Amino acid sequence: MSRRCRECKGQLKIIGMGPYEDTIIVECQECGEEYEVEPDGLDEGGMEMVEAWEIELKRRQQEDAEDAANEH
Repeated sequence: MSRRCRECKGQLKIIGMGPYEDTIIVECQECGEEYEVEPDGLDEGGMEMVEAWEIELKRRQQEDAEDAANEH
């Protein structure tokens, strides 16, 4: 595949992981199309899954910090 949108051939951006953390969610920067791909769905040797995991980890940390701030 590559980081090209299957709809318009625009540039894809990894935005997180799927609900079961076994897929990667990508979004097209051109047309806004959002869809899931397999862990090696961008032909980057699985490194795209590492990037998705890091994004998900940061999101969870931010949510935890917001929850802690709201408790006080």
